[in-house]
Amino acid sequence: MTQSPTTGIVAVRDATEADLPAVIAIYTHYVLRTTITFNTAVPNPVEWVQRFRRNITNGPYDLLVGEIGGHVGGYVETGPFRPKPAYQSSLETSIYVAPDAGGAGIGSGLYDALLPRLGGHGFHRAYAIIALPNDRSVAFHEGHGFVHRGTLTEAGRKFDRFIDVGYWERAL
Repeated sequence: MTQSPTTGIVAVRDATEADLPAVIAIYTHYVLRTTITFNTAVPNPVEWVQRFRRNITNGPYDLLVGEIGGHVGGYVETGPFRPKPAYQSSLETSIYVAPDAGGAGIGSGLYDALLPRLGGHGFHRAYAIIALPNDRSVAFHEGHGFVHRGTLTEAGRKFDRFIDVGYWERAL
């Protein structure tokens, strides 16, 4: 557990299928209201369960949730960086905190629990792909050892505007 400076204890644990409704609720906010994710439609619950079983239950990836007061306030998920076999030792991280839980230490608690375990799972590099501008996410990732490796200009389009994408890398 991690001590949050503002709200108390952040409990981080491996997610279960029972956590998926809370995870979906958090992710839905970002899909519908932000350019932080390039998804334009919320994956349905069946798709979430299938991905959880494929990547987490039966695969090499992680999904952790951070709780404050017994409620899921954020999550971090790892998944394949790219689908080709030569990328198997690399992964992508995705971290989301509930809009009403920012600044409570959930994100740091999640990364503090996740990052040390990844090398032991046989991974060599972690990548965070950040829609830009996003100074808060950049500072957060750099504070956790990620280094900027490049930016693709106008790589995505959402809400009728083009969005740059930055790539951050962390050795594991």
